[in-house]
Parts: sequence; C-alpha cells; structure tokens
Amino acid sequence: MVRVTWKLTSIPQTLRNSIRCQWRNWKITYNTFFYNHFMDHGYFADVCMEPMFWFVDNFTKFLGPFFVFSVCGLTASVIVIAYWIGLPYWWNKSPMTTVALLLVGHWLLVNICFHYYMAASTLPGYPPEDTLIPEAASICKKCIAPKPPRTHHCSVCNKCILKMDHHCRNLYS
Repeated sequence: MVRVTWKLTSIPQTLRNSIRCQWRNWKITYNTFFYNHFMDHGYFADVCMEPMFWFVDNFTKFLGPFFVFSVCGLTASVIVIAYWIGLPYWWNKSPMTTVALLLVGHWLLVNICFHYYMAASTLPGYPPEDTLIPEAASICKKCIAPKPPRTHHCSVCNKCILKMDHHCRNLYS
C-alpha cells in the first residue's frame, strides 16, 4: 500500500513566491517606462492622456452645442415640473405664498436665462498679436505664440483665450 502525504505547509510558501515573482515582473514593467533619462513621470502622464486631448481637439465643436441645448433642456424641465406639480400644491395650501413663490421663481429664471445668454454670447479676450508681451510666461504649443499668464488655447476657435475664459462664440454657428 502506498502512503500519500500532503504537504500543506508548502502551499503558502509557493503562493508567496508566486506573488513575489508577479510583483517583481510588474515593477520591472513599470520601471521600463522610465528607463530613458529623457522621460519622466510627467511625460508618461502626457502620453497616457493623449487620446483624451485628441478627442477634445476633434469633437469640441460638436460638444459645445450639445451642452448648450442640455442646459436649456434641463432648465425647461425644472420649470415644467415646478408648474405641473408645485403650483397646484402651493395654490391649494396658500394662494399668497404661491404668488410670492411665483415672483421669486420668475426673478430667478430671468436671471438664469440672462446670465447664461451673456456668458455664451460675450466674446472672450484675446492676447495682443503685434505687440511684445513682457509678462508672457511661455509659448503656446498649438499656435506658436507668446502665452501670457492665465491663458489657454481654445480648440474650437483655434486661438489663445485670456483669463481662462471657457466659452466660445462658435457654439451657435
């Protein structure tokens, strides 16, 4: 008769060695990304985010109108729900409170619509093109021009925008 002996004590050691080997392989793979002394963690992050930059550069013209219509649709849906559900409830409870709520609600609605329209239709500021900018901190990578502080390149209108103003006239065209 053959006697079978189980070596249960060697299973944790084998598992630990396997995990250590896998960890060493992942560590070597990660470090190979930074083997070149010209490449650092910031460059690696830029390379990983390149697909997102490509998406923004190519589809921003389509996303702008989508967001404008989304804001208008959400605002309209809130108004419809308020009139459909809230107005009858408050009118049955207290007509004077309903009138006060209607006045405040319409005042807020007019302010929301006016300020949203002004934000979407006001031209953003552009840096001067023919003058020397003494406070220019860097060069824009897209338009190869001096870039003053607090500016960014708008991929919709293809210009540098002052004061990090994130709207563009091309939303409605």
